[in-house]
Amino acid sequence: MSTQQDSPSVTQNWLTYWRNSLADAESGKGALNADDLKTLSVVGLETFKAGGLPTHSTQLAELFEDEEADTQLVQVLYRPMMHKVRLQHGKKKSALYPDYVAPLLCRLWVSRSGRFVPAAYPVIPRDLLSPLPEDSFTLLAVADQDTFLTKREPKYWSYDEALTVLEDEDSEFWEDYCAVARELVALCDRSALKEDFEAQESGYLIKVDAQLGASVHIVGLYDWLSQTKDALPLLTQYAHTTPAPRLPCVTSEQSFERRLGHGSTQYPLAPAQRDALGQAMTMNEGEILAVNGPPGTGKTTFVLSLVASYWVEAALAESEPPLIVAASTNNQAVTNVLEAFEKGFEVTDDPFGSRWLSKLTSYGGYFPARSRESEAAKQYQTASFYKEIEHPEAIKQAEADFLANARLAFTDDSLMSVPKVRECLHDALLTTQQSINQTLAAWQTYSHAEDAWFAVADDPEVWLSQQLTELEALHAQESVIKQDLKQWRQFCADESWWLSLFGFLPAVSRKRQLRRELFIEAHISDKGRDIFRASGRDSIEQALKQWLGSHEQTRHAHEDDIARLHELKAQYETAKEAFATNWSDLNTEQLIPCSFDELDGALDITLRFKLFQLTTHYWEARWLEDCTETALHKSLQQQAKTGKEKTGLKAVRPRWRRRMKLTPCVVSTLYALPSHMTYQVFEGDNNFRTEYLAQEIDLLIIDEAGQVAPEVAGASISLAKRAVMIGDVSQIKPVVGVAPSVNLGNLLTNQLIASNEDYEAVINSGHSVVGGSAMHVAQTASRYHYLPKAEPGMYLREHRRCLEPIISFCNDLCYQGLLQPLRSTQAVDSSIPPFAYVHVDGRSERPPSGSRINELEAITIAEWLLNERERLESAHNLPLAKIVGIVSPFKAQAELIKTKCQELGIEVGNQTDQITVGTVHALQGAERPVVLFSTVYSRHSDGPFLDQDLSILNVAVSRAKDSFIVFGDMEVITNAAIGTPRALLANYLLKDDANQLMFRVTQARPDLLKLCPHPKTLNNSEEHDQWLKDVLQHAKKQVVIVSPWLSYTKLKEHGFIEAFSVAMQRGVEVILYTDHRFNTYLDKDENAKKARQFDQDCHELRHQGVIVKVVNKVHSKLVMGDETFLCVGSYNWASASRDGDYKHMETSLAYTNSHLKEEISTQIEYLENKVRQD
Repeated sequence: MSTQQDSPSVTQNWLTYWRNSLADAESGKGALNADDLKTLSVVGLETFKAGGLPTHSTQLAELFEDEEADTQLVQVLYRPMMHKVRLQHGKKKSALYPDYVAPLLCRLWVSRSGRFVPAAYPVIPRDLLSPLPEDSFTLLAVADQDTFLTKREPKYWSYDEALTVLEDEDSEFWEDYCAVARELVALCDRSALKEDFEAQESGYLIKVDAQLGASVHIVGLYDWLSQTKDALPLLTQYAHTTPAPRLPCVTSEQSFERRLGHGSTQYPLAPAQRDALGQAMTMNEGEILAVNGPPGTGKTTFVLSLVASYWVEAALAESEPPLIVAASTNNQAVTNVLEAFEKGFEVTDDPFGSRWLSKLTSYGGYFPARSRESEAAKQYQTASFYKEIEHPEAIKQAEADFLANARLAFTDDSLMSVPKVRECLHDALLTTQQSINQTLAAWQTYSHAEDAWFAVADDPEVWLSQQLTELEALHAQESVIKQDLKQWRQFCADESWWLSLFGFLPAVSRKRQLRRELFIEAHISDKGRDIFRASGRDSIEQALKQWLGSHEQTRHAHEDDIARLHELKAQYETAKEAFATNWSDLNTEQLIPCSFDELDGALDITLRFKLFQLTTHYWEARWLEDCTETALHKSLQQQAKTGKEKTGLKAVRPRWRRRMKLTPCVVSTLYALPSHMTYQVFEGDNNFRTEYLAQEIDLLIIDEAGQVAPEVAGASISLAKRAVMIGDVSQIKPVVGVAPSVNLGNLLTNQLIASNEDYEAVINSGHSVVGGSAMHVAQTASRYHYLPKAEPGMYLREHRRCLEPIISFCNDLCYQGLLQPLRSTQAVDSSIPPFAYVHVDGRSERPPSGSRINELEAITIAEWLLNERERLESAHNLPLAKIVGIVSPFKAQAELIKTKCQELGIEVGNQTDQITVGTVHALQGAERPVVLFSTVYSRHSDGPFLDQDLSILNVAVSRAKDSFIVFGDMEVITNAAIGTPRALLANYLLKDDANQLMFRVTQARPDLLKLCPHPKTLNNSEEHDQWLKDVLQHAKKQVVIVSPWLSYTKLKEHGFIEAFSVAMQRGVEVILYTDHRFNTYLDKDENAKKARQFDQDCHELRHQGVIVKVVNKVHSKLVMGDETFLCVGSYNWASASRDGDYKHMETSLAYTNSHLKEEISTQIEYLENKVRQD
């Protein structure tokens, strides 16, 4: 890799790479429609073999029509083959089939003489390679193509190299290229092309960049950026592949005064949201901040508070409002954001609680692609809305409405002008901000005083009492010793003079000593005597005086300490009272907070919300003042007459600021945004040049950034000063339009890597169009790392959507236990566990469309919904569409589920009154109380798709608030490889026997119905038992019984031991498969008594000649006889209750047909692979 990662040349290389990758993905499609073909030039089939276009052909002339005279080569995309879908009765055989398929794509240089030279590998277009996010029609796997191209390494040439090649008349290079292309196509599964498509009699060719669709505006901005010389610090940071140096995150206390706005009185920010907001509010220009937002952690609330705080901050400063844009990659993501701006900011009943301009219905504006403007305008505040509201008559009415609302809010009938109201609003803003700052100061004083007071001891009051008691003891001791000293001095004063005079005589000295000792013993206190003895002195007076001196120092120090304690207590009580008074003066109706977090949260839903309300009306006032300013008013009058807006910079830039006064944020897709951030420059002769508003956006918020490809976001980054990217790299990933082998070549061509070995580093940085995302880039660019165990950037972790077991699955799957389950409410419908399953003995099939289906699963889901509809709607008090969402990894299965639901009268689709059915993309950003998940795979056809991408199950499960119900073949799920997502799912599904929902579909498996159109329905134990005995009687070679539970006693009681014996005497082999865990566990633990009984039952059966095979995790209940008999259902053949409440609760379908060999072989082979070896 280049060592000058932040140099302008390297940034420009990234821009070129991203731009060309977008163009490649857009124009290099293999799945096409009729409109796509209209943009292509038709060429004969012989063109490929000929290696060029005829010298005088129209197609060749058109390619060089607009080129400079010295341009010798142009680049084209050539599709040498085209197939058109066949229609049957006016419809495609599969809804997943494209209208046209071009299985081979060749990027070529074309000379002025028409000769072709390869400019890249021949490839199968990326949208025809698996895996695809929607599991659509495919011809080959990405890995297979990459392996082939790596092995063959077909040659291709740069512009200059191609000119050299053309100097040689040898065409061997083209023959080699054609041979590689044919070999590549031969690798494809072309069965569907042969059966369901018709080969066309022509190929198609187009000049590179001539066929740009959704990416056209992004590519246009990239092209503009390639010419600009302006410094773009944010874009440079985005293109920087080396992780940014990490800095400490700001604390809540440090960011307190910058966090100014909140959108609700209901819920404050959670700690992680608050920290992320604080960090975002301290961003500098040129800075990118990643905010990792796992599911249900409040990303929307964070965004609303971020926008509100920016808006309030500018209002307080009386500056122009910030230009804030929220963008994402698709319309679903941006409309989710729009809904948040419409419904997320609370409307209250007080006069300040709603908009004073009645036409405003949302705090967000919507700027979609211009082709969607008219439709979007019916529901959202689009560009046409801003235009309409600035009509002079609308402004006049808006001003009247505003003033009327202002007089009501301030209860002041003298407010007759907008400037006067604006002044009142700003004064109120300053007063409210001052109240917040004063509250913080009062809290800090109180907090410091409290910390100091409680630093004394765990219970400072008790400690103070103890210290006073000790002081009293010190005083008492001192008084006693002073009395001792006084008595001793009196004793010495009363002593006879002659004892002193003749004290040198031994007899006198001894008498004197004895008198003193007797006095000390009789009159000096115990403490005084102890002091004297401990001192080692001859003079008791000196000992007592020395002790008193030392003691007085101790007492004085103790008195000083107590004085300090009294001072700390007084400061604490004064500060506490002052804070309580301050809090009371706020009239918040909130309890006095006991911690900084409580204080911060209380201010969110009180004063910060009030700041937002005041700011809303302040900016309304500013907008009215702008619109009534003389020059602009005349301009708006002219605009009303002509219907046209001025497009010059002097008009465009103020127009954006006016829009932001009405709506603090505008929303757009990253595909459309560049087209809205432009202005026109007059060049004379009625010619205008388009320029972009680079660095005009004060804050660019990219939502669902984990879904945004780096090349899609890169262009719009140039339009902003700073960016916050919110997303989750563990959820849906970007759609990749370029094959890895092609991507590697593009990186090398643009000098972004020096060799293949550098590829991994680029992948790890997130900048690659294969494996990268805008979120990954933001993580690399972020200067902060909130949680060391998480991805770089900030990290929202308080989860409140799902029940604890549901989000725990996601925690285990993707988040290393970092999410904190904080949902406080119980499930609305407790009859369905958080994790549940319906075992479906279906068959997974892969039709020619390339996707997978399991028809019985689709039927089962539809019937379950029909069966449960009334109960679900009653429990939730909601329509079914608001309760249930249905997800499958495979698009074809989702379509099949829709069909089966519609057949039963269940409304499915994209409308609000219809159940959402689709792949995980359909519910991204949404939630439902209950999510149904169709796994599709069965023992007939298993596959790794669910285990290759953690995001599939992570997204699907985290959409479910109360219950996640799996419909599928539990044999496949429970036997998934250890450590895979499906294995983890199996652990959660099997934690409790109650997780199995006892539901049996009424219809037979469609593929088996073709073999046996009229299967027999068995409805009770008698019918099941008799059918099995009949099979035992008529079988000639083998009878296989699959029963998860085993009871020798039940088998014997109902005559099966004897029936087995009779059959075996005729030479029939009787095999019984049963489950180890079901027979040996009680709840979650192995039970010794059950295990002993199970061993005994197996021994008895084996003694009778029955082959007993113990397997791991079997859920199916089957009977198979020879190749003719098959019964599938819910009956536990070897353990079922033949009497009591459960006698008639089992149903099975019995098939009899001589063509059941394949099905029976599949079942037995699968069982054999699960037999325990112990």
